[in-house]
Amino acid sequence: MSEKKCQIQPLQEGDIEQVIGLDKNLGGNARPEFFNKRLQAMGRSPETYISFVASVNDQLCGFLFAHVLRGEFGTRQPVAVIDALGVQPGEQGSGVGMQLMNALKEEAAKRGCDTLRTQANWHQQELLAYFANAGFSLAARNVLTRDTSPLELELEEEEDIGLRPVRSLAESDLDSIRRIDKHITSEDRETYLKQKVAEVISDSGIRVSMVAEQDGLVAGFIMARVDYGSFGCAESTAVVDTLGVGPEYKGAGIGSALMAQLMDNLASLQVEHVRTEVEWENFDLNRFLASSGFRPAQELSLSCAL
Repeated sequence: MSEKKCQIQPLQEGDIEQVIGLDKNLGGNARPEFFNKRLQAMGRSPETYISFVASVNDQLCGFLFAHVLRGEFGTRQPVAVIDALGVQPGEQGSGVGMQLMNALKEEAAKRGCDTLRTQANWHQQELLAYFANAGFSLAARNVLTRDTSPLELELEEEEDIGLRPVRSLAESDLDSIRRIDKHITSEDRETYLKQKVAEVISDSGIRVSMVAEQDGLVAGFIMARVDYGSFGCAESTAVVDTLGVGPEYKGAGIGSALMAQLMDNLASLQVEHVRTEVEWENFDLNRFLASSGFRPAQELSLSCAL
């Protein structure tokens, strides 16, 4: 099919119902909560989100949603992460998807991004071919997942973890989280952490992020969210964005206490799966996640240099 010229423009509030309808036609499941929350988040932080729609003869036929992260993926420059993408079946193969991607690349570059990131299930051959044609390749990151069954621990660990107070993360915890993260990464990721705290408190459907305390001080944290329909996933799934334990508490069971409580909370919310993405050379974190029951997911981590 030859390339069809379409009109690409930023998402407007009036487009959202058509986007929800098109997405349902493509995936078979309606995800109004995901798209409406994204619309609300765009209103609060327009500099963080990039969303385009495509239309032919004034009929919406495609959409692409992304958000900008600053300080993630071990880079100092912003990175644009693709969350949702869809093209009307009758227009697939006509170049609509590539025109949406080109618009994203142009806008992301204007915002200082040097890379696009996304995930795709390895069974989705047509989607993978699309990303390959758009210049994406495999990223050096592991996508890991587990169900939300209780975290199995040794008896001594269970007794020790029971002594670790764990509570919901609050905005006032940002400075403590920033201190711990700086010890771990050797970088001050204030902008990224501030954005993630805002996301898990304001943008997440349900707040599941937590901190663990020791002697009244924040000793560790886990920042997670429940996404009702994130990219490539129709059902509710929890996503762990980042976690950390203060160096003075390493080996004290703080990380296990946080992970165990997270699984209990998610199970009570009837969320069945949780996933995360980790740099492959972060051996300590990969080892901890493996001991917590995480295994390779069916999704591949993809990246495209701008």
